[in-house]
Amino acid sequence: MSTTPTGASPPPPGRRPIVVTLAVVLMVPSIVTWLIAGIAFFRAMLAAEGTGLGRVLVVGIGAGVLAIALLMVLLAALGILMAWTGDSAQGLAVPAGFTFGLFVVVIVVLLVQGKLTFEPTMVTPLVVGGLAGVALALVKSPPARAWFAGRRR
Repeated sequence: MSTTPTGASPPPPGRRPIVVTLAVVLMVPSIVTWLIAGIAFFRAMLAAEGTGLGRVLVVGIGAGVLAIALLMVLLAALGILMAWTGDSAQGLAVPAGFTFGLFVVVIVVLLVQGKLTFEPTMVTPLVVGGLAGVALALVKSPPARAWFAGRRR
C-alpha cells in the first residue's frame, strides 16, 4: 500500500475515512443550535416592548440575527453534504471555523472579564463550539485530506 506525502496511508478507494464521518456527525448539533438560537432570538425581539421606530429597529435586529443563523444552517448543511460526498473539505470547514471562532471569542471575553463560571446557558454554546472545533480538526486531518485529494482525481 502506498503512502501519501504526508505519511498517512489513504483509505481504500471509495471508502470514506472515519474522521470525515465523525466531522459530519459533530456538525449536526451546530446546525440544530444555530436554528434554535436564531428563532429564539427573533421571537425574543418580537416580544420586546416598544413602539414606533424603536420597535422596528428591535425587530429588524432580530430579523438580521435570524438571517445570519439561517445562513449558517444552510452553509453547514451544504458543507455536510459536500464533505459526505467527498467534493470538498472547505464546505464543512467554513461553518465549523466560524462556529469555533465564536466559541474562542466568547471564552476569551469571559476569561478577560473574570466571569467564567458555570451558568446553564453557557453549556450549550461551549459544547457546540468545542464540537465544531473538533470537526474542523478532523476534516483537516491527514486521512481526510488524502481522501478528498483522491476523490478529486
